[in-house]
Amino acid sequence: MRMQNQQGQTGIALLALIVALVALGVSIYTFLQTIPREDLHTQLNKVQELIEQGRQETADALKRLEEQVRGSQPQESSPKQ
Repeated sequence: MRMQNQQGQTGIALLALIVALVALGVSIYTFLQTIPREDLHTQLNKVQELIEQGRQETADALKRLEEQVRGSQPQESSPKQ
């Protein structure tokens, strides 16, 4: 059983789709080859440094907040036995 549209050009449309997909694949491959690897590594290292800096600043802010909250609470006496 052969699939045809009204003009009988299903085969041509399928061929055009295949050619378009191959062209897309080639263009993606070419794009990935043109990106300098060192540039990607440099950018990745910068992002990792920024993340670490943000993590450290967040930890410091949480520590200060904890000290303020605990400092405003009355001191609890040691449990009596």
